[in-house]
Amino acid sequence: MKKSMWSKMGSMSLAGSILIASCAPLTEEAMSVEQAIVQEQVINEATSTDLNARKAAERNYFERFENQIGFRPGPGFDPISGFPAYYPGSGIGNSSHMGKAYSFLNQLASLGTDGLGTVGAPIVDIYGEELEKMGLTGIPNEVSSLTTDGKGNSVWFKNIQNIVVPTSETRMDFQAEVEIIGGTGKFKKAKGTALVEGYFNPINGAGMSTIQGRIEF
Repeated sequence: MKKSMWSKMGSMSLAGSILIASCAPLTEEAMSVEQAIVQEQVINEATSTDLNARKAAERNYFERFENQIGFRPGPGFDPISGFPAYYPGSGIGNSSHMGKAYSFLNQLASLGTDGLGTVGAPIVDIYGEELEKMGLTGIPNEVSSLTTDGKGNSVWFKNIQNIVVPTSETRMDFQAEVEIIGGTGKFKKAKGTALVEGYFNPINGAGMSTIQGRIEF
């Protein structure tokens, strides 16, 4: 660990004292120097840890995106019902901590006894190569949506619960609870929770979404 100018000057003074006070045992002076160095390292490490701890803070988080949703047959796809099916999407918009940003998402929709339901699906299954070209790698399968500024910073979202409500033939409203489970760049150790709300047109795939919550990074 590098020492400050004041530490170096202190060490020089100490060396001078050793030469002048030659009557003092060498082993005693060496021990004093070693103790001073160890003490300084402990202080510097504690200070560094304290500074790093202060850097992480909880903040409001907000996004708004214009999205384009696609369609891909899912496992066991039924052409009559049109399910199960993946609904991947990407968008351009703004993030409160990145400015202009890009979004990527993936959902698996299916029909059950309770009607239409969706769950988060691995984003890397659809956009893995594209994200890798942007320098985003090591994304866990539990990440179903991601926001990035294209400059190395990204926030990863894990889907917790979805609600999808068809309101017309051309509009599907949705709401989802998500958990922030890391990212890249300044969001590498990010964590938090947020609520996603939006809609899309099932015919042409056009839609929009917002995310509001709290993030710590």
